[in-house]
Amino acid sequence: MKLAKQRIVYAISKTFDSIENELFMNKRLLTKVSLILMLSGHWLVAANEAASPAPDGHTHEPIAWVLRGLENNFGLRIDRSALLTSQDRVEVTLGEFVTRFVSQARFSRSERRQNRLEFNQSGQVADIFDEDVLQLRVGLEQQFTSGARASISNVSSRTVNPTTRRGLELSQAGGGITIQGPAFSPEYQSITVLNVAQPLLQGRGSRATLAENRLARIGVDEAALRVRASAERLIGQILVTYAEVVFARENLKVKEDAVRLAENLVGENRRRVEEGMMSPIDVTQAQARRAEAMEEVVSARVFLLERINRLLGLTQRNFDSSESVNITGSVDHLIPGVDADGVEVARYALMTNPAFLAILKRAEVEDVRLAFARDQVLPRLDLEGSLGLNGLGGNFRDSFSDYGTDNRNPDWSVGLTFSVPLDRKAERAQVRIANRAKEQALMEIKQAEIQLLVELENALQEYRATLERIEFVKESVRLAEEGLRSEERRLASGVTTSYNVLNQQRDLSFARTRALAANVESFSALVQLYLIKGTLSQMLNLELNTGRQVALAQ
Repeated sequence: MKLAKQRIVYAISKTFDSIENELFMNKRLLTKVSLILMLSGHWLVAANEAASPAPDGHTHEPIAWVLRGLENNFGLRIDRSALLTSQDRVEVTLGEFVTRFVSQARFSRSERRQNRLEFNQSGQVADIFDEDVLQLRVGLEQQFTSGARASISNVSSRTVNPTTRRGLELSQAGGGITIQGPAFSPEYQSITVLNVAQPLLQGRGSRATLAENRLARIGVDEAALRVRASAERLIGQILVTYAEVVFARENLKVKEDAVRLAENLVGENRRRVEEGMMSPIDVTQAQARRAEAMEEVVSARVFLLERINRLLGLTQRNFDSSESVNITGSVDHLIPGVDADGVEVARYALMTNPAFLAILKRAEVEDVRLAFARDQVLPRLDLEGSLGLNGLGGNFRDSFSDYGTDNRNPDWSVGLTFSVPLDRKAERAQVRIANRAKEQALMEIKQAEIQLLVELENALQEYRATLERIEFVKESVRLAEEGLRSEERRLASGVTTSYNVLNQQRDLSFARTRALAANVESFSALVQLYLIKGTLSQMLNLELNTGRQVALAQ
């Protein structure tokens, strides 16, 4: 029964386990610690010692546990891995804007019945027109963020057919002699062409072409905020667990003191029984109280071990329950109290709370998707143009040298390509979906805002209530101590019984436990308050930088 009462007194412990976001601030901490969450996979910690030492020799011990947890905690490492993945997605989305090199080599052979044109070219009567073509192609292709597409390519070919195999022939006409036949055998031809296409409606501009990239960059921002929130939550869990360990340590001392008081009373009662001033029942009652106090010591020791194991679980990469843990510090004065009004705190929280800011990013995502859906509704109209040169020769080099000879102008073309689906229901439905998604994102933001303000108000009320409880429980401890001293004097005078003294000992033990629990409750409420405010790491002089490196489209 006493064990159950002790756990009821410290019901705050299960509340600590459910805290979702916790950070702290510390104006008395004179050591500024900069925590850099490096994307290389390690947490690099830089500490700048202040000029004067901290007034509390144990102030830095909780921070040491925090640094250890940031280095080893797997939950945080998982979130950091998600941030790395989101950064890689940015690089993936930029892949389509990388200049591509294209090359091709092809040999083809064809045999077909000779037509009239081929007969005129070859000057031979044959059933079969056979042709061998070796074609080499190289080029560069580029997609631009404006939506434009450009490519420059060269195609060089070597052709052998009856026309190129035809020998030179002399003919006399009009009093002159002419030479007829192919200029080159085999025939080498090269063509270099620049093609450009620019969308004028659908796909025009970076709003359409960089939609996926913008989504990826917003994803990096959101992941960075979630890493920050996760890091702050871990810091809070470590510090609150550390406070629980301190409570358990001090509570164990309280229970051990209760055992000593009970043992002293057993000895006094035995002496009084021998002197004939008490009956044996008084010794039995004192022994029962001693057994009860020893049971409370066992429970307090178990609770201390549980809290130490939780602290190790939060800060170890490989859990080792055999590790020696010596908690000598405390959380007193680690976090200053809050005296600002609720309106000021709420305004600050809406601007700095990382979890809330991550939700805001969802609205940005839906804005990008809506803009892209509207772009896809437009018909496709592309302006296309090309400019090319060609040459002919007895080898590949001569075919290139033939470019622009004989005052030949380059080949060119310009035109428009228009396309539109006959049924655009799918595109319009996608716009409606995007509009509703944006509305839902705005409602989620409003819902998160209301929830944040409600939690903030509850945290403020809880913190103020814990301060009042601390004053009341201090008075309760003082009165319990006075009551025990009074009953002990009355027992020595023979005007009361040892049973009353035992009750006073029990009341004092529980009053001291309640005093310790009230301090931890106040610490937890303050942690939650600063967590919601979003300035906990800053006030603790812990600068959390996720090392975010967003790839920007050029």
